[in-house]
Amino acid sequence: MEPEVAGVLSQFKSIKKHASLLRQFIRRDLADDEVLKSLVEEFKDAKAHFERIRYERRIGIISLRSIEMHRDMWVTEQEALALLREIDIECDKAIGVLGNIATALSRDELDKLSSLVEELEKLSEVLPDINYERNLSEAIDEYEKGEYLASALISSRVIIYTLNQIPGQSDEEKVKFLREKGIIEKDRKDVHESIIKASRRARNFFSHDIKVFPTPSEALSLLGDAIGILEKASKVLRKEEKS
Repeated sequence: MEPEVAGVLSQFKSIKKHASLLRQFIRRDLADDEVLKSLVEEFKDAKAHFERIRYERRIGIISLRSIEMHRDMWVTEQEALALLREIDIECDKAIGVLGNIATALSRDELDKLSSLVEELEKLSEVLPDINYERNLSEAIDEYEKGEYLASALISSRVIIYTLNQIPGQSDEEKVKFLREKGIIEKDRKDVHESIIKASRRARNFFSHDIKVFPTPSEALSLLGDAIGILEKASKVLRKEEKS
């Protein structure tokens, strides 16, 4: 991966993460307009680097929209959320283009990662702790760089931590709890088995055996397992947060 492309790609990913975090603060009336203005300025800087790369490589199809927020400009909550959504969309466009330049991943891998990112974004709106999203975003980033062991280990700790939040001593008891709560259907044995299998892989396979290194498909599978388990557990986590 070329250093310049990698750097700009990381910049857009950082902006996207900060935009997601800022949306949560705005909804809780904790946001500062100056922070939003700084984020817009950072986006403008990243956009300038992107346009130079696009020009040098003659990529004529994708261009980024200009986003402005003047220093003396104040916005309502809805306007701020709309602005952050626009930043989010434009960052996704840039990340897609730069990712195709920087990575040697196959189209199937890119499509799967894109799908997982979308699922994670939806989950981020309901999760009680930003660290779930931060860890999985790091796991995705490591996978994109070809660091499959790092990605698998981060996904594994999300799986282990998430399952630890569900009542039950064993994986089977945890699955039984989710089934009794109606979070997973009683006749979906495939789902029951996939959760138990993912838990055992996370706890015993990559974490404890120094001789084992995950293949790309294994690391990607663990990523999917982590997001899938978190999606189901989030229903329990939300109820506990309200109680």
